[in-house]
Amino acid sequence: MSITVFLSHNPIYTLFCTDQLGEIVMRKSYLAAVCAATLIPGVTFGAENFPLSYTSIGVEGSYVDAGNSRNKSAVQDNLSNFYQGGINLTHQFNPNWGLFGQVGYAEPETRNGNLDTELLQYSLGGRLHPAKFRLAGWRPFGGLGYSYTDIDVDTGGGKNEDSIYLEGGFQRMVAPRFMIEAGVRARTELEEGYVDGQYFAGVHYLFNRKFPAAPKPMAVAPREPAVVPPPVDTDGDGVIDQLDQCPNTPQGALVDSKGCPKELTKEIRETLYVEFELDKTEVRPQFFPEIENLATVLKQYPNSTILLEGHTDSTGSASYNQKLSQSRADAVMKVLINEFGIAKQRITTTGMGESQPIATNDTAEGRAQNRRVEAIVSGEYSEIIKK
Repeated sequence: MSITVFLSHNPIYTLFCTDQLGEIVMRKSYLAAVCAATLIPGVTFGAENFPLSYTSIGVEGSYVDAGNSRNKSAVQDNLSNFYQGGINLTHQFNPNWGLFGQVGYAEPETRNGNLDTELLQYSLGGRLHPAKFRLAGWRPFGGLGYSYTDIDVDTGGGKNEDSIYLEGGFQRMVAPRFMIEAGVRARTELEEGYVDGQYFAGVHYLFNRKFPAAPKPMAVAPREPAVVPPPVDTDGDGVIDQLDQCPNTPQGALVDSKGCPKELTKEIRETLYVEFELDKTEVRPQFFPEIENLATVLKQYPNSTILLEGHTDSTGSASYNQKLSQSRADAVMKVLINEFGIAKQRITTTGMGESQPIATNDTAEGRAQNRRVEAIVSGEYSEIIKK
């Protein structure tokens, strides 16, 4: 008959509690308690993280496949397979290394005569754990240690044994303070050299736990606000230099969003009166300053043109006066060209004759005013609008 214990439903962690003779050992109450303890891992638990270091105390139940002494007649060295209970004390120094100690107790029978015995065993060893490797939440471990065993036979006599053991198994955290484990030990008796096989499972309670420290928040130095230089407006027109498409705008000018001056288009009109003597076409020097002023206007506005209109009084025939007025207009044109450098193509002349008097022809003064040339400058120019 057998009892099978499944750890997290994984057959690799199965403990077979089988008596070689086919009888379940129920005589001793402590053995029943140990086997019940080994059933606890059969409940499915959620895996927890292992602490970096800890100390634990726990109980262990195991089944020992006892080896045989070379001296078959010896009583103490030839024990039947048996169940053993133990109290474990461990200390995990870091994620890789731990110390294991155990006090074990069992009441096996001898193969010769089926005599009752009491077995008290002390074990001390080290354990090696991989820091990060896990198998479905289980942490593997391996160990090496020394065991001292005291065997007493009820009928008298006994024996002490020294042995070394190797072990391997798996552990799993099932709650913040509870850990389960299962594994196999091979224990070699140093004097006789026989080997006991031990299949074990246990439950541990953890204290003095230490976990990784929470990461400290990185101190971030406050950033100094970036110093942004104030926008520059070199010409003071209200539009910063980065956006100003018309730098060096005159002070006081109205500008658009691009910084360019707003301009107003105006018409140019300038009138010149040059009076002539009776029946003469020569321009008298006294009128040169006025003609020069007119030439200055023409130079200021190079796109402008000028119309010279010649006039006469009513003396003489109308056809004669027409030719005379034309000659007077041409005379003023020559002064503009020859004396002040105005281009001929900008000047137009016409004779108006006696048709447009500005004064009466009945008096000498009136007729003198009618003998004239009028200059009319025409064109357009743009003027910057001031604020």
